[in-house]
Parts: sequence; C-alpha cells; structure tokens
Amino acid sequence: MADTKKAPSKETEEALIQRAQDALNQCNWVIGECAATWTERYAKGRTDADFGARIGLSGDQIYQRRRVWETFSDVYEEYPKLKWSHFYAALNWDDSAECLQWADEMQATIAEMKAWRRAQRGEDLTEQAEEDPAAESAVEYISAKAGFVRDPDDFDDERSPSGSRSSGERPPWEESESSATVSTAARETEGAYAPFGEGARGGAPTAVADKPKLSSEQTFARLASALERVDKSLTPDVLDHFNDVSPKVRKRFQTALKNLSSKTAGLK
Repeated sequence: MADTKKAPSKETEEALIQRAQDALNQCNWVIGECAATWTERYAKGRTDADFGARIGLSGDQIYQRRRVWETFSDVYEEYPKLKWSHFYAALNWDDSAECLQWADEMQATIAEMKAWRRAQRGEDLTEQAEEDPAAESAVEYISAKAGFVRDPDDFDDERSPSGSRSSGERPPWEESESSATVSTAARETEGAYAPFGEGARGGAPTAVADKPKLSSEQTFARLASALERVDKSLTPDVLDHFNDVSPKVRKRFQTALKNLSSKTAGLK
C-alpha cells in the first residue's frame, strides 16, 4: 500500500530568514530582561561585563539590551511591526513614543523613522543630521569583535572608504525589507527626498528644494526639545562634577546660561 503521508512543506528562503530574524529580535529582549533582573537581584557590585562573561557577550552588548528592556519593556508589545533595533535607535529620544507609533503604523525602516523625527522637529532633511552628544555617550555602540549579536551601527563601521562593506555582509534587518524599501532608505540623503513622504516607495524627486524657513511654532518646538534634553542631562551627579571641568568650559557654560536668561527674561 502506497504511503499517502504528505511530505512536510519546504520552507522558502524568505520565510527561513524571517524566522531567524524574529528569533534574533526576541533574543535581544530576553537578554535585556535577564540582565535587568540579574542587576536588580544578584549583581551586588558586579557589572554588565560580569553578566556578559557568563553568557558570551561583551559588557556593551549587555548594557544596550538591558537599557532597551528597562526603557521599553512595558510598551514594546504595542508596536508589533517594529524590530528591537527601532527601540535601540530611539532609546534616548524624549519623543520616542510618537516616533515609534509612526514607524509601527507606516512599517518604516530605522532610517525613515529618524528622517520623520527630524522633519517633525523642523530640521532640513537636505543637511547632515546633528548627532546628540548625550545620546552618543549614553549608549555605547557594540564592538564588531565582541559576541555574536550585532547592532545597527556596526555595519556602517565596516564600510570601506569607497562606501562598500568590507565584509560584504548586510545587516540582518535589511534582508526582510522589500527591495523598494531598501532603495528608499538608500536614497534618504539625496536632495529634497523625504523617505516618509508621498511617493516614498517610488522614485525620489530630483529637484532640490530651497531650505524652508521655519515658522515660529517650529522654531520654539525645536528650542523646547533642545532645552528639555539639556534639562534631562543636568542630573545631580553631573552638576556635582561641574568644578571638575576646565575653567574655559565652565565660563562658556555660565555665559550661555546668562545669555539665555537675559533673552528670555521678558517672556510670559
């Protein structure tokens, strides 16, 4: 009698890659949860590096995953279309909720989410984005030599002077994006193209628009965001070390505060 049992369906390459990516994404959250719990219950003076040594990851890798978990563990399930790397990118944003909500609704890439945020803050997308020094120092980028889990900016670091990746390796999250979306992200820096705007999945316009003049609303929104970031950075620990910095920097800081106070004294 012939065997009528059906052979298991063959998993497509795309499905296999997607399943691996989903596992990696979940892995980051699980590691972050375990690291946060270990720090709270068992660390007793030990560091992220000590925990990382137990599982084969670097201290930086553990720190990043622990911080993302501590910041977003109560809300990340509300954004089912986003990868862990979206939350990593938004870790130090004061408007992360709005940005993640938009990215989830639009199924946007990280580059698109960053560009949308810049536009909401009234920034000119034809100019190079200014990195937030506080954000850069707060989250140390992962070393390409440490561990087996890779973070978004590692792959940018591997580019050769010509712009190509020296290893030929693509970030894992790029593999699951459609070819149109990948092209869109690659065109982000071209001219006046806004990767989140109308026609974002089609051809980018070739004309470069003049730098738009900010409205008063946009100007004060940007200023408010900048002041909020400064206020958040001035923790008691930072202020306690003010006298440790050079006299030149102290004078600059105090002059900036004096000028700001003088200019805003008449506001109500």
